[in-house]
Amino acid sequence: LLLQQQQQQPSNSFQLAAPVAGVSATVAGKVWELSQEATGCREVQRALEEASAEIRRQLASELRGHVWEALRSPHANFVLQKCVATLEPEALQFIIDEMVLGSAEKAAKSKFGCRVFQRLVERCSGTQVSQLVEAVIADFTAVARHPYGNYVVQHLLEHATPQHRHSLSQLVERDMRGLAADTFGSTVVSGALNKAPQENQLSLARALLREDGLLVFIACTKHGHNAVIRTLQVLKGAEREEARRRLLADEPALRTSRFGRSVLQHA
Repeated sequence: LLLQQQQQQPSNSFQLAAPVAGVSATVAGKVWELSQEATGCREVQRALEEASAEIRRQLASELRGHVWEALRSPHANFVLQKCVATLEPEALQFIIDEMVLGSAEKAAKSKFGCRVFQRLVERCSGTQVSQLVEAVIADFTAVARHPYGNYVVQHLLEHATPQHRHSLSQLVERDMRGLAADTFGSTVVSGALNKAPQENQLSLARALLREDGLLVFIACTKHGHNAVIRTLQVLKGAEREEARRRLLADEPALRTSRFGRSVLQHA
């Protein structure tokens, strides 16, 4: 119902609010139509870059009710990203609202939507995007293993609020074996060991060490070997020596893999 009401708003109703000129005048009233085209989306992006703050808000308002269509579009998604980059955070609330209404976790797993998701987290306050982040946390297992969703999780581990970063780190730790054995999940493990809060990095490295045989197994994988290298950097003293001992005990196996050989250089 909310989307229907938004779509029923006249697309050119903003024209009474402020006079437009230049490239803004050529796209006013046609923002959504142009955003769906390769050439048109570039015109809209240029208008957003050159317009005043007030005109930007008015141009962006033409996307109300079309956010989910834009998230799926190979062209319009760039317009949404430009809106995020150029508008004040409070003017972006309609994008967040429509993403939440349509399923934020699906947006995180969308080829183009994941980009918009990440830009919003960078630009807006933790409070403003909390519903987006909490939707990912609620569907963590699926999002973290997804070809596009894993990038969103890694981004949140670095840019979300301290509380959300901690919560995500704990989820990675609890599912360490499952994630590390997954092609995309292993990138989340590596990302967490590099981007999570410092205290969580240590907990994650210890969790990886606790899992019998896992350290050597992922040392031979494309993304997992980075997690092993980072683990060797995070652990200190006796724990680091134990990690080294386990790796060196399987040195012949590691030398059969170019990723394993890379790990051995750090061991």
